[in-house]
Amino acid sequence: MLKKLFGGLLGKEEQAVPVPQSTPAAAPAPLETPASASAAASPLDQVQSLGFVAHQPVQDKDQRVVAYEFTVKGGAERAKTADHQRTFDRLLLNTLRNMNVFRLLAYRRAFIHVSLASLPDLPPPDLPVGSCIFILEALEGDVLDEALMARLDALRQQGLRFAVEPARFGSNPAALHLYQRLDYLVLDFAAPNTRALFPLLEKLPQRFPNVRWLARNINSAEELELCLHSPGSQHFALFHGSYLSVAQPRNTETRKEAPSQGRVLEIMRLLRANAPTADIEAQFKLDSLLLFKLMRYVNSPVNGLTRKIQTIEEGIMLLGRNNLFKWLSLMLFTAEDDSGATLTQMEKSLIRGRFMEELGLARGNRLEAEHLFLTGMFSMLGGLLGVSLADALAPLGLPMMVSDALLHGKGLFAEPLQLAQACEQDDSEAIAALCDAQQVSLEQVTSIYMEAVVWAQEVLKDSDVQSNVEGV
Repeated sequence: MLKKLFGGLLGKEEQAVPVPQSTPAAAPAPLETPASASAAASPLDQVQSLGFVAHQPVQDKDQRVVAYEFTVKGGAERAKTADHQRTFDRLLLNTLRNMNVFRLLAYRRAFIHVSLASLPDLPPPDLPVGSCIFILEALEGDVLDEALMARLDALRQQGLRFAVEPARFGSNPAALHLYQRLDYLVLDFAAPNTRALFPLLEKLPQRFPNVRWLARNINSAEELELCLHSPGSQHFALFHGSYLSVAQPRNTETRKEAPSQGRVLEIMRLLRANAPTADIEAQFKLDSLLLFKLMRYVNSPVNGLTRKIQTIEEGIMLLGRNNLFKWLSLMLFTAEDDSGATLTQMEKSLIRGRFMEELGLARGNRLEAEHLFLTGMFSMLGGLLGVSLADALAPLGLPMMVSDALLHGKGLFAEPLQLAQACEQDDSEAIAALCDAQQVSLEQVTSIYMEAVVWAQEVLKDSDVQSNVEGV
């Protein structure tokens, strides 16, 4: 599973079917959009930053993260005119490109918001269009005329995919013609006008049987159950929301043979206590599967050995105790459950650890960065093991600064952990305040966080429990 792990953890770097034409709308129809402010936006070409470019994880029915929805927090106000909105969209795509975020699309798919006014600018250069779904947004006064439909058809012929939120477009004939050309409908459970649209949703599966649904802002078990078991539930393919980040696995019937979490924790405890190598070796000998995974990894091509390592002692000497501890921390997260929910927790832990580590490296303290990685990595260990965080951490003998941050929210590492959590939650006010406290810029945090997301995917990409994004 961890074929490329040490490429990141140890600092070793490695270098469509045509869509049938649909019948255009008989006449342009105004969109049913909410009223917007009439004041003109200030020129967006003067904006240096779009603020925090956030990513919201999107899960499939197996609770595995398969995509991200990119949004902007803070920074420039969204434009109110077509020209300004078009400029805003260009800035967003350029910001994502400058952050090299499209590396992420080798492992995930992206939902990116663009306006109808920006259709002439699509596809952007260097964009992996096969990995993107563009969520179309409208300004007040936009119309769905034949020219727009023709442009949309031409882009779909080039392989581009699109989505809209029906609650923002309504149910007039022109909007229904638009829906024929879509790959996804976005149903926002937090939007007040979505509930009024439910009668229309009952008719959508019959009229548009090939359009899948993305359920956004699933914030309760009841809303998730509605998606999974209501009429037309088979059309719900993707899900996003706060409830999903804490939901338990829905399918625990199949579990692969895996090392014991207790054994992994005991070896980690011995490493922290600087126990003799013989004691560590004895623990590996008690778990044949864990021993097999260790030897397989030590001898993998990524380590570039000229001969095979055949003893545990040699393997420990090759990796070193610190790197063995990191490897075991990954094994702990995949020890007894390969469900989508567990993989999602592991991914989030990896992102937190890497993000916090890079913040420490930016300050020039390598030992501090090492401890920051452990803080982020173990911040979700209690939920994974089904015990309190204090009980989960007890066997590990972690440094006091790590324990204080995790258990009491205090000390040198507390604010970096809070910043990682604020980035996950898209809390723009908290992000701004913590950036000031940590003396880092919003642009640095955006870049470091997205690099951490990409790094986590690179660690996981060869895993036998990796998410399958091909169906998105």
